[in-house]
Amino acid sequence: MTRLAFLGNKVASAWHGFWFAEIPTSTFALFRIAFGVLTFFWALSLSPSLFAFYSDNGVLPVRPDYGSSFDWSVFDLFSSDIAVAIVYFLLYLSALMLIVGFRTRLAAFLVFVCIVSFGRRNPWVLNSGDLLVFVLAFYAMLMPSGEGLSVDRWLRARDRFWEFGTRAIWPLRLVQIQVSVLYLAAVWAKVRGTTWNDGTALTYAFRMADLERFPVPGFITDSVLIVNLLTYGTLAVELSLGILVWNRVLRPWVLLLGIGLHLGIDYAVRVGFFSYAVLVAYIVFIPPESARSFILATRDRLARLTLPRWTPLARPPE
Repeated sequence: MTRLAFLGNKVASAWHGFWFAEIPTSTFALFRIAFGVLTFFWALSLSPSLFAFYSDNGVLPVRPDYGSSFDWSVFDLFSSDIAVAIVYFLLYLSALMLIVGFRTRLAAFLVFVCIVSFGRRNPWVLNSGDLLVFVLAFYAMLMPSGEGLSVDRWLRARDRFWEFGTRAIWPLRLVQIQVSVLYLAAVWAKVRGTTWNDGTALTYAFRMADLERFPVPGFITDSVLIVNLLTYGTLAVELSLGILVWNRVLRPWVLLLGIGLHLGIDYAVRVGFFSYAVLVAYIVFIPPESARSFILATRDRLARLTLPRWTPLARPPE
């Protein structure tokens, strides 16, 4: 019984440490800034077709009925062109507030509400990248990301601006699990098909002219060996990102492979904001000490680039 109790205490301690360990807020701050920038450019991407896609006078005069009690959008209350413009302005404003960390909780809430409202107003123009942005917006609301490197921090404790207080790690854990599940689900979906199993999937992806961003050299698309290696290599990297990312020793190398994978995808195929959203999510795996060192090193580099103050020359003696 004593051994069983010891084991139970050890498991409980590990569980509590995994979810509720106190860590510096430097990683939260980096995620907030990166996600704010991502949101800003996501909003910018809406501007060319804003009223065509989301207005009552556009291609979808009435938004779809999802048949769920959790279905909501601010456009249920106000659906005019003016309402679309106001929500769009609020999205821009809250993204900027999130970047600088001003009224961070409110900014994160507004970002989530505005993004989801646009997404549910017209779901037919969304892709997986947009959905991942929505999910990250939800997690951003839960984070104490205004506790460090923010205007909120400056207003509360100007003399300790470059310090990072501690908060529970659980919001970062949620994003980490989301990333892991994302890759495991992607691998499971792919191996249930045909082209990923026979090694030809990427040759089709590289030949979709309507989604091509930059051309892939012919010696790649026409080579069975290279296409097989890239196809199976993609599966291997995604599986590693779903499992091996939890190993602290292998994590940097696995994430580096993931960065290469998503930069390659974004080079060849227009997948919206998917790759950028994934790279922002990778930030939650940065140890707080490394995040703090990066922030302070960046501060010092910027300080060295600052021009010295001009001082008038002394008058020569008469």
